[in-house]
Amino acid sequence: MKSWLKVIFWVPSAVLCLVIFLQVYTKLGRTQGVQGLLRQEINTVKNEPIVFAALPRAAFEIKTALASEDARPLVIDHYFTHYASPMAGLGQYIVDVADHYKVDPYLIVAIAQQESNLGKIMPDNCHNAWGWGIHSAGTLCFDSWKEGITTFTSGLADKYLAYGLRTPEEIMTKYNSTSPGGAWAEGVTQFLEALQTGDW
Repeated sequence: MKSWLKVIFWVPSAVLCLVIFLQVYTKLGRTQGVQGLLRQEINTVKNEPIVFAALPRAAFEIKTALASEDARPLVIDHYFTHYASPMAGLGQYIVDVADHYKVDPYLIVAIAQQESNLGKIMPDNCHNAWGWGIHSAGTLCFDSWKEGITTFTSGLADKYLAYGLRTPEEIMTKYNSTSPGGAWAEGVTQFLEALQTGDW
């Protein structure tokens, strides 16, 4: 009995839905304005110019200022701070002295890292992070970090770079020729790469 009731109600409902669908379909098919209206809307959207907002001039000026700023002092100071060097805060001074003598400031820092762990392993109050003038006859010490930086950088420029010794491997032949297997040059090169890439 229940299934007969379902059939009795379902068949008329399905037929009614089909009739309504066909009437709506035929009315839309006869309406000629719908196609034209759709085409007109598409053309309107196609022909309207697309306008992009320009970036504010201030953003461009800020970008230019950042691009022209020398980041080397900041990189060096960050490196010193990261490794708790007593030379922290002297990044700008190192860059100024290095530029004056035409020496890569990162080379100065890399040699200090190799020789004394950035000034942490050396005689007390010596301010000589580069092992400059330290030999069997004695140890050369400086009154301040600035004096040590200036003396080492000028010496590196005059006694090494002026003679074409520019890479850590070339500098090692005179600076630390007894380094077994080139370990000194490898260490300096590793520290140079860390400073250049910021990966430390």
